[in-house]
Amino acid sequence: MSAIIRLCIVVVLCVSITSAEDLQVGSLVNTTLVYSEEVKLSSIPLTTREKNVFYNTNNSSKIIKAISAVDLNKSKARVSITSGGIDALYVNVRLKSSRGDGLNYLVQIFV
Repeated sequence: MSAIIRLCIVVVLCVSITSAEDLQVGSLVNTTLVYSEEVKLSSIPLTTREKNVFYNTNNSSKIIKAISAVDLNKSKARVSITSGGIDALYVNVRLKSSRGDGLNYLVQIFV
């Protein structure tokens, strides 16, 4: 019985440690980093912060193979792809903080 309780405690601790919202889409095999942006927005009390990161390849032979957005603050912010993405020539990555928090993300695009 005590082994089950220990297992439950470990699972709860692991879930609470890894609560950040990171985005990892696509495969990094045989890719090249073509765009990197660190998004930093300070917090404003009682409001959410939003930022859109746009990228366009400007080359019809280079399609996007992977997208990575890593939450450097491990906050409750959310990240989503609103247009384009994998196998497209462009992408729009939307970052939205939770109320009263800022943003600190590293966004990377690979072709």
